[in-house]
Amino acid sequence: MNKILLGLSLILGTFAVQAQENTEKQRKNDILADPILLIAVPLANVSYERLISQNKGIGVNAMITLSDEVDDFKQISPYFRYYFGKKYASGFFFEGFIPITMQKDEYYNSYYDSPTNTYYYNYSGSKNITTVGLGFGVGGKWVIKDRLVIEASGGIARRFGDFDNYDIGPVTGKVMGGIGYRF
Repeated sequence: MNKILLGLSLILGTFAVQAQENTEKQRKNDILADPILLIAVPLANVSYERLISQNKGIGVNAMITLSDEVDDFKQISPYFRYYFGKKYASGFFFEGFIPITMQKDEYYNSYYDSPTNTYYYNYSGSKNITTVGLGFGVGGKWVIKDRLVIEASGGIARRFGDFDNYDIGPVTGKVMGGIGYRF
């Protein structure tokens, strides 16, 4: 009887050690960058994600304009994702995110000249506006050879605040066509 218990203990102990080794070797961090937006806009779009479990992850995405010709725009979006793939934290996913947007709005004074029937606009200044919102996104993430990560995702969010006096709208978005590394 003691030999049977000893044998079962050794077998179960071996399975337990193998299960621990498999979970310890799993890489749980993803870092990605979007080369398409960097070239086209130019906009730096980077993302970091910490994988919590087989099908959940939390992370942060940052989008920052790099050109003086484009309006000054910065957005940081913490997010939570739920994956539906068979591999660890990959495949189709849904996400909820909170965009924190910092944007510069330029405003102008205008007046109407009745003898010439013309409107004139004078630059009055600019104001930095920070908004917070709530959004929803979908996408897909593929892991190739346990390290190379490719992601295509997008989302839309509603920003909260008073937008009547500004040229910016109450809707913002988040997009990623990125390539990265899992470590």
